[in-house]
Amino acid sequence: DKPPETFPMMTVAMKRHQLLEGDSVQQDTAKLKAELLATVKEKSMLPYYENFLCPALLGPVDGGLIKEMKAKNDEDLAKIEEKIKDAQENLGDIEIRDALLAKAEFYSRIGDKEAALQGYQTAFEKTVGIGAKMDNILAVIRIAFFFDDKELAKKSIDRAKAELGKGGDWERRNKLKVYEGFFLMISRDWKGAATLFLNVMPTFTATELVEFKDFIFYSVILTMVALDRPTLREKLISSPEVLSAIKETPHLQEFLESYFYCRYKNMMQHFVAVIDLVRCDRYLNRHCRHFMRIMRLNAYRQFLASYRSVKLEAMATEFGVSASFIDAELSSFISSGKLTCKIDKVGGVVESNEKDNRSQVYVEIIKQGDNLLNRMQKLSGALDM
Repeated sequence: DKPPETFPMMTVAMKRHQLLEGDSVQQDTAKLKAELLATVKEKSMLPYYENFLCPALLGPVDGGLIKEMKAKNDEDLAKIEEKIKDAQENLGDIEIRDALLAKAEFYSRIGDKEAALQGYQTAFEKTVGIGAKMDNILAVIRIAFFFDDKELAKKSIDRAKAELGKGGDWERRNKLKVYEGFFLMISRDWKGAATLFLNVMPTFTATELVEFKDFIFYSVILTMVALDRPTLREKLISSPEVLSAIKETPHLQEFLESYFYCRYKNMMQHFVAVIDLVRCDRYLNRHCRHFMRIMRLNAYRQFLASYRSVKLEAMATEFGVSASFIDAELSSFISSGKLTCKIDKVGGVVESNEKDNRSQVYVEIIKQGDNLLNRMQKLSGALDM
């Protein structure tokens, strides 16, 4: 059985983004426009069509289509109002709440943000159980993501956390982790987002927000950027959930494995295709330059950690690029304090000073021990006096 449709439809916002990007992403524009227009007609998305798609993306407003969608929406709304009236006069609170929710979902379906939010707030006031309240708030968060309203998303996530503090089942807790992870991803807290995504991956159910294959794509990208190699091995390379869906995204598995197994030339070849995927994505697009820079930095750090010194030419060959490119890249990262190494231009050698974490912890413990001994000696001298 097909799961019931949930609104707003995130695929509509994604296709709109891809059309807005235009020539910067490799897309069949005519096909995208046709698919978007077909969905708008099917769901009678009149407010969204007028305010977000025309005239910039789908051309001049079609008067005949507007008339057709308005008639359909007026008819659907009249039926819902009749249902609300009947519930208020003849039925109980649960039926009234369901009728009010139907009205909110109607506005969410057609892309009327303000009316949908008002509808969900009215229904929330008639809602008693924590589970039903959570479903209401999650619908509001989806509207916030659909319309790129970060402030509303943050406020609604805080509301949802407050409700979960009173109870709630594991499925809605897991869904909220996915929603919060999306907010953190948009806000570029990629470590926090990756941690939430990996935590919820084995029991993922938030298909109303994102398809599982896309969820795996986000999890892989964020984890590669923000988390360490042991986490990559445990949570991605060896994960049955990742292995079940990663092949559905072209180049993603090759990119992950070539990075993890230090096949840097292969990684750089797949990197280009993965950058295009990031650029096509409406959540990651604005962070594309950051992703490119940090991913290259991680690869250079990982490579240099194995050497005390290495020839620039040898490193360039390993990455499949020119020595001048590597020289410029490393110089940029060294000057900004991201890499702790030196370049000997005369000898054409990179001398690595990357700190080993274990050694650093040992040095810190010795330093703290010396400080403790000094304090004890001072205290002993004061007591003797």
